[in-house]
Amino acid sequence: MTPRSFRSKSHHFSLPVPENVFHSYLRRWNNFYGVIFYQAEFLNWIDENAIISRHKLESQKVAAGKKGMVTGFTGAVEFGLGRSAHTRPDFVQLFYALGRLAPYGGTGHKTTFGLGQTRAQGLIEALPEVSIQSILAARIDELTEKFMAPRKRRGGSRAAEVAETWATILAPRELGESLFDIAADLEMPYETVKTYVKLARKALKVEDSRELVDC
Repeated sequence: MTPRSFRSKSHHFSLPVPENVFHSYLRRWNNFYGVIFYQAEFLNWIDENAIISRHKLESQKVAAGKKGMVTGFTGAVEFGLGRSAHTRPDFVQLFYALGRLAPYGGTGHKTTFGLGQTRAQGLIEALPEVSIQSILAARIDELTEKFMAPRKRRGGSRAAEVAETWATILAPRELGESLFDIAADLEMPYETVKTYVKLARKALKVEDSRELVDC
């Protein structure tokens, strides 16, 4: 609704690249919401999976603060997700949640000067046509593989069993299911499930960090 731009290498960048757009939303989310998402992992996912479906934009120069004129853009842009995005249902949910957050926090930088006022239209109220069960199964497989990676040299059925158990608990938790419901479904003590979630998240952070180092 008002011109917006992004800070990029000490310059103003005036195009709605998905990574920049959702970076600005995630930064506000992490500042004010209790559940923190790591920027690097989510933004890599956005870069690989978020696409611009349609846009109608025009540039405009405006005064914004003591540093003079800023070139921003106004108009409309529609974002979508590729098929591979749904291997991370937690990020899919965050993607739509951040879209709903946009009108309240604005887009880009210098929002305190009136830039980046945003209106959200046509937000999808449900996940695209893919069953929760298939999303859950894919995420369990992905997590199992990650948990098994550091244990492959040890081998044995015990390592595989632990990896699959952690994945089976963490995947539905990422989709918002309560620990009590997960414990009941798996017929496990609540405290055990709670402990496994902590161990699984810790192991996942270690494995993700290892992947970043390898890259």
